[in-house]
Amino acid sequence: MRIAYCTNVRLPSERAHGHQIAHVADALVSLGHQVTVFAPYRKNVVAEDYWTYYGARQEVSLMHLGNFDPIASPWLPGVIGLWTLNGLMRLHLKTHLVQSNFDVIYTRSPALLSALLVTGIPVILELHQLPRASRRRFVTECNACALVACLTSSMRETLIEWGVDADKVIAEGDAVALERFQNVATPAEARAKFHIQTQRQIVGYVGRLKTLGMDKGVTVLLEALAELKDQQTFFGFIVGGPENDRKEYEAAAHALGLTKDDVLFTGEIPGGDVPAALSACDILAMPFPDVPHYRHHMSPLKMFEYMAAERPIVTSDLPTVRDVLSDETAIFCRPGDPKSLVTALRWIQDHQSEARARAQRARKLVENHTWQARMQRILNAYLSKAA
Repeated sequence: MRIAYCTNVRLPSERAHGHQIAHVADALVSLGHQVTVFAPYRKNVVAEDYWTYYGARQEVSLMHLGNFDPIASPWLPGVIGLWTLNGLMRLHLKTHLVQSNFDVIYTRSPALLSALLVTGIPVILELHQLPRASRRRFVTECNACALVACLTSSMRETLIEWGVDADKVIAEGDAVALERFQNVATPAEARAKFHIQTQRQIVGYVGRLKTLGMDKGVTVLLEALAELKDQQTFFGFIVGGPENDRKEYEAAAHALGLTKDDVLFTGEIPGGDVPAALSACDILAMPFPDVPHYRHHMSPLKMFEYMAAERPIVTSDLPTVRDVLSDETAIFCRPGDPKSLVTALRWIQDHQSEARARAQRARKLVENHTWQARMQRILNAYLSKAA
């Protein structure tokens, strides 16, 4: 099929959504489809081009629309710049897509739906978050789509409660590029790469430190490490940024009495170094707080990378995590509770054989969650409804 992927975000982007878009486009191409990504013109802090930055397939076409960046304009502050960008993007897309030869439009940007739906081309919406306003219009737009692929089962259930046709809605989380985990550095090599010198069990957190300005649980991890400090059995390895967030959490660690002998912050690292960072760890942590975004909307890329790394995963017990992981594949703790996280870490230490078995089962499970398998399931669902 000829697929138009339409987005309102900056590409390339160092944020997780940019990487996710690149993975989806690559997967569609690997399945034999032709993909053109339409993105807005934006001034960019990333110097490399899309294909170099993401290591993306050259068969993916990228078209930047427009020549004005409202987000960067001092005359359009805050949300006004975003509204302007979305309005311009809708106008550009109508021009480029009407009477085009695309077979299907794919998007994760609900703000563009009004323009995409009038083209007459079937639209697949990949939904990452539920709207806070204009629910009635959104339900109407979802029902006009050929398919809505929600990241979580919780979002799917909510959409159906709102009035979206259940036959049009599926739940399909994010995924992983397993090829990135071939020929990965050994734990010893990885620890040398990141200058880790410790005999303690290394508890890793790898990924952005905040989402939408919200803590992703790094504070809870630091508090748990502080409680365990006197035992000298665990070492924190915090990988991610940006720089302002890294400095904030470094200061928090210092305030808790943690030193460089207890925790290491790397800041942001190249995407290609993520598998090595995971290999350096003995345990991988996802201590998400229990807030609406993490409970209902997230499908964390790090979860699938953790599974691919085949390390014991200790995670907050949230419905979005339970969409994929279970007590057979992970160790759960109460969200926002450092003492519960401490208990989970001690359990892993005391039950290492079972912890390894859970990690092995998670590694096997993630083979069902590659980007290619994910996108094939979404396209199969679309084709079955279009037949």
